[in-house]
Amino acid sequence: MTNKNKKFSAFFIILFLCSTSLTAQDFSAGPSKKFSWQAVIHKVDRSGFYNILLDPTLMAHSEAPDYADFRIYQDKKTEVPYLLRTAPIRYDIAAVRSFPLIENKQVANGTSSFIFSNETGNPINYVTLGIKNSWVKKHMNVTGSNDLKQWYGLVPEFVFDPANPQILLPSTDYKYIRLLINDSGSAPLNITGAGQYYNEVKQTRALTVPSGKMIISNANKTTTIKLAFAHEYVIDNLLFNITGPSLYKRQAWVNGESFTLTSTKPNEIALFHALKTDTLLIHIENQDNPPLTIEGIAAWQLPRYLTAYLEKDKSYQILMGNPKLPAPQYDLSYFADSLSRELPEITIDNGSMQAIAKPAGVATQGFTLFSSKGWIWIAIVGIIVLLGFMALRMLRDMQEKK
Repeated sequence: MTNKNKKFSAFFIILFLCSTSLTAQDFSAGPSKKFSWQAVIHKVDRSGFYNILLDPTLMAHSEAPDYADFRIYQDKKTEVPYLLRTAPIRYDIAAVRSFPLIENKQVANGTSSFIFSNETGNPINYVTLGIKNSWVKKHMNVTGSNDLKQWYGLVPEFVFDPANPQILLPSTDYKYIRLLINDSGSAPLNITGAGQYYNEVKQTRALTVPSGKMIISNANKTTTIKLAFAHEYVIDNLLFNITGPSLYKRQAWVNGESFTLTSTKPNEIALFHALKTDTLLIHIENQDNPPLTIEGIAAWQLPRYLTAYLEKDKSYQILMGNPKLPAPQYDLSYFADSLSRELPEITIDNGSMQAIAKPAGVATQGFTLFSSKGWIWIAIVGIIVLLGFMALRMLRDMQEKK
């Protein structure tokens, strides 16, 4: 090998090592190296979708806008899609209340008898029949009884259309309701049941934010309250414990939102925008009244969940704490409306939460040559220029040999 070839070989080896140092990445820490905190999800005994509760401590360690830095990993390597959901204060669940069936049979003279029981004793004013698909309309009437012997008229004969299976009734508390259906002109309907559809209102339980230090000051007819918390908690609601005076109505503000404190109802304030903060300032306008006697203020967080599909006996962890991480893009978001909110709930043991140790030197390092993007690009351009220069040299040498 000539001296020139040796020089070229050494040069390309140096270039290779430089480019390797520029592009090398440390995968030894796995996905957790991007985050500051991690917590363990207990193994589930059945595969399916679960609501993983994000309590105030977990939420406090999220650092990205809109809490976009949560990630779930299976076996510390496979990212698991999730939906971030906030439970509303109150919400409706569509439900059906079925009435017990007493009789469903054909009786004399081409008539069918369908009897159900309203065992609650509460008045009802409609009933919805469950019917196998049919276009056959029927003449029927409705009667009521308390003993299954003496029947009293409720609805005179009318034409029932299975396309609209709801039957309106006068408000009645008869224990038994009977439908007499005329089957003389066609085969009987296949009635599978009777009931009432309704919305069940559910109350969401709020999660108490760990209490902070409260400092109250009064000046210029205004009360200023400072709440200092140990971490930046998410706060959705505030509950004021006011013991005096006996009658009051005051205007107050927190973070630009206005609300009223009054002695006529509990002073539970739902914030229009959730706050993530470690310091809360509340201002109360007293006008010419004495300041309110405030014994305490409780801060609450609405439950937030990561809804995800977890497999039986697999290991999962939640990672968080990256202020620059964008929101994930999962296919699961297109199916949010079809996933029930009433899913099995998993809580995270705060004892399993721990800070993620950074690789040696990462947390405290200052400026270094290859950690700066500007210097990396300068180095890349320099390498390209050098490669071009060396290629020209090689071409000249080849031409000289010819």
